[in-house]
Amino acid sequence: MLPLMATTRRRRQLTQSSRSGRRTAALLTGALLLAGCGEHRTSGDAGSDAGSLPDAAPDLGATDAGLDDLGVDASLGDAPVLRHRVDMPASALAREALRLMGAVEAGGSNSCHDCHGITRESIGHFRELSDTAWSTCFTDLAVTTPVAAERVISCFRAAGNYSAGKLGIYSTGAYFEWFRYVFQRARGAAWEADYNAFVARVGMSPRGHTRWTQAEFDLVTEWFLRGTPQVETILLPPPPPPDCTSSVGPEVAAIVDESALTGWSARNRAASILMHGCAGASTASECLGTYPLASDRAIGAGWSVIAGSRARILFEMNYASSYWTRSSADGRFVAHGGSPDGSGAAFIDLQRGVVIGAVASYDPGFFPDNSGFLFQGGGTSLCEQSVLSVGAPTRITFTEPGCTTASSIGLYQHMGASLDGGDYFAVNSAWSGDNGGGADPTLFLDAGASVTFIAMINSGAGFVEDGSTRVAIPWEGSAVLSPSARTLVTQIANSAAEPVGYVLRRIDVTRSGSGPRTIALPEIARYCVPGGKPAISLDDRWLVTHHRATDADAIDLGFTGPTDPGFAPYRNVSNVYLVELATGVTTRITRMAPGQQALFPHFRSDGWLYYIVKTGTLPEYVVATDAAIVLGR
Repeated sequence: MLPLMATTRRRRQLTQSSRSGRRTAALLTGALLLAGCGEHRTSGDAGSDAGSLPDAAPDLGATDAGLDDLGVDASLGDAPVLRHRVDMPASALAREALRLMGAVEAGGSNSCHDCHGITRESIGHFRELSDTAWSTCFTDLAVTTPVAAERVISCFRAAGNYSAGKLGIYSTGAYFEWFRYVFQRARGAAWEADYNAFVARVGMSPRGHTRWTQAEFDLVTEWFLRGTPQVETILLPPPPPPDCTSSVGPEVAAIVDESALTGWSARNRAASILMHGCAGASTASECLGTYPLASDRAIGAGWSVIAGSRARILFEMNYASSYWTRSSADGRFVAHGGSPDGSGAAFIDLQRGVVIGAVASYDPGFFPDNSGFLFQGGGTSLCEQSVLSVGAPTRITFTEPGCTTASSIGLYQHMGASLDGGDYFAVNSAWSGDNGGGADPTLFLDAGASVTFIAMINSGAGFVEDGSTRVAIPWEGSAVLSPSARTLVTQIANSAAEPVGYVLRRIDVTRSGSGPRTIALPEIARYCVPGGKPAISLDDRWLVTHHRATDADAIDLGFTGPTDPGFAPYRNVSNVYLVELATGVTTRITRMAPGQQALFPHFRSDGWLYYIVKTGTLPEYVVATDAAIVLGR
């Protein structure tokens, strides 16, 4: 039996089957995004890999009213078909849908599995998102008026930004005609720029990757609309991941000691790279002295709790940032998704005190030697840092000299550079999106998880890719590369997909001449600390992360326990935590007030770390703290 939502869909189809003159949707390519990941296939294997897809009928979901009858512009004609019904037995439909999604049990590979474990839990999560999307955003597929179309577009937003989570499985069709039509109907002549901004955020996989066809989209959405039948028959329950047991091997101290002398912090000092706000300062802690102390404002009372440390407010943003924030090694540039006009992403130039718009969406990254940066959205763009620092740019389009595309680098990448003057690296692995708020993001992992290293070379005229290497990391994801590319940090989760700790691995790269690289990742430490995706300091000494409070944090936050009435407003409040890699000692460095979120902490070269503070209303804040410098003494 179909769920109520799907039954309603069938009734809509019956009322529309008599409509004539409908345009059918072109068999365009779509984006494979279950909160963000694409199927990686060569262009020549789509036919043999697709299997035999059945004939389909249009799923119109509209009323019989004509456009002329409503007094609106009829030049657009009727809405294209969003999707087609698929007549296939449940067992065959489930197996084919799971194969397309990359489930090994169904004979699939890559696809969604490159970014998410395809498990019963992850399919249940995607189905929940998709059910909500279908019953709220796709109730009027005819979109016969601008008001109706605008209502659909508004439904695709969360916290002011387009969100793949608001579309669920239907994000995979963001490139299709129906979505283009909705924006045309709502926005008139201005539709294209708005539509491109929408596609850049939710239309995954990124540009340069093969996307699902209309027929594949039809098949997978049919399976979700039927309630994902047979999922538990095909996807057997996997054995639970191993429990987290903290351990730190002697190799960690050796790496930390060596990096203190030769890591990127030391090298940037030797190169006389001036840290932002440090002119005239005799010590690192004296930097940023012209910025106001958070403790001088009532709202910032808990933004620094380490004795002797200071938190300073670097910038107030009168717009909502989106997903993670990262900054350049010298601390001058801060970047994140979200922008004042809501059309893309932003760089904040702290030296000039201005916001620079960017034709991007999320996931910025900077190389640790101040040489370049990367941004995702509508493709992956990689630029020399001079694009930001030379002149006074007001908007970055990624068509500037010094910018190139890096199509092999997927979402939620992390970046580093070897210390021998050779390779620059980015890494990708399975991940879960984190846009602030709520609990720590669930992490769907399985025994087939892997990490991909993408090597790059700075040619002097821009960065060029130089091959990739995939390495198995069973039950691990959200991989983060240390700035020196000496270590890799991954997250592990329990059987409920809740993150429970971090694994530290040494990176051993071997290469003969210009041949392929071989990479080994021996485990050297494990830290049983919950949280979000971490960052590593440029001297390889610290791991920093943010973590939303649960009952287990009540005593640490000063309450008698989780039943203490005073603790209730602190649940899901996000704080920043430092982990000293050589010892495993973990220190909470903030005590945020109810309703506040300290998010996306990361280091600049001299040990100051930056993070974002969200309070539920604007402005948001870019904050810097010298807590690690103080603790390091």
